[in-house]
Amino acid sequence: MRAFMKSRDLPYWHILLIAALFAVGALGQSIFVAACAGCAAIFWAVQFRLLVITRKEESVQKKQCKPIGYLLLLPTSGMLTIGIIIFFGDYIGEAAQQSYIAIGTAILLVGIAALPIISGWQEQSPAGKFARQTAFAGLSAPMAVLVVLILHLTGADGDRMLSCMSAVLFAVVSLLLSANMILVSSCGYRSTWDSIKAIRRRVKEHRLVFTRVSILKDGFLVMGKASLAIVSASFFMFVNALYSTGVGAARLIALKMHGQERKKQIASYCRVGIIITTASICYVLYSLRLFFGGQTGEYSMNVALVIALYTFVEFGINIRDAIRLRGSSELEAKALKAISFSATLLCFVLTQTAIMSFAAEGDNHIANALSGIVFGALASLRGFFVILDSRRHKRLLA
Repeated sequence: MRAFMKSRDLPYWHILLIAALFAVGALGQSIFVAACAGCAAIFWAVQFRLLVITRKEESVQKKQCKPIGYLLLLPTSGMLTIGIIIFFGDYIGEAAQQSYIAIGTAILLVGIAALPIISGWQEQSPAGKFARQTAFAGLSAPMAVLVVLILHLTGADGDRMLSCMSAVLFAVVSLLLSANMILVSSCGYRSTWDSIKAIRRRVKEHRLVFTRVSILKDGFLVMGKASLAIVSASFFMFVNALYSTGVGAARLIALKMHGQERKKQIASYCRVGIIITTASICYVLYSLRLFFGGQTGEYSMNVALVIALYTFVEFGINIRDAIRLRGSSELEAKALKAISFSATLLCFVLTQTAIMSFAAEGDNHIANALSGIVFGALASLRGFFVILDSRRHKRLLA
């Protein structure tokens, strides 16, 4: 413990290097470097706070370490934002001399920040573990500066994309570490795996509550697509927002099936099928108009990538719902699986349209029309199957 405490005196040198890095970024007019230095300063402040906590009793440590994970969300979110914005503009700076100085400073920061990780590896107190993880998360700022500036100076092909991906990757690692601290501190400072199992037990015990809260995500999806429709002035995106509205209405009906008597459940199950079928047929009809001169819209690369990222997130949510409900034969679960399946199919159409608008030359409305018709038809068939299945259950009930 004494060796660990001694190594924790190094943040005083650490903050001087961070100040130097900030000065280099400001003088070189590099918003990226200055912002990374600001995030590194917040990481340092959290580390210094943990240095104070390590001197206290373990019971006090557990109480005072609870907010640490939440505090780390600020610099990790900042790093993530920095990584994204450097893709959309020239925020790195052009002064080569300052870039070399920033790289040297970042190397020193990485070396000093790594010392507490190495010397405190065997520390098992709550504050000691958190200090080690915070030090590791704090590496994201100087590492991002180091990698991004090297890519920028070498002028490699696609350096902006590589810089963005590198900075985002470092930020995501830090975000996972902060999430782990929040998880562990919320579950009585068990191991990460034991904490995950405890959360899973809680979710199973309160499955209905979590399921009802999940309806909010459909509202966010609709608002997101509506916002993208306004930004891109695209009627195609507006149609997708309308389809998501139908999906949200169907999901709400499915969730209300819980606790209903069997006859009402079957009726609600049938309504879910009707909504899916109707919305999907409308989508097919919209796609048919593309054969007669309609357009899906032209998007810049930046807007198209945002749309693609958005749809991949929605795709992941739908897949997670399908996996969570697998194997269940309850009508409520079957309805939710049908909804997730239909929404996933339409994600493919939106992703293809967004990517082809800038990646493929020429007019792509025929390919987009075929994609909309095929996937929309499959979704409508899934809804039609729900209607037929509801009638089968109705006959069995009679």
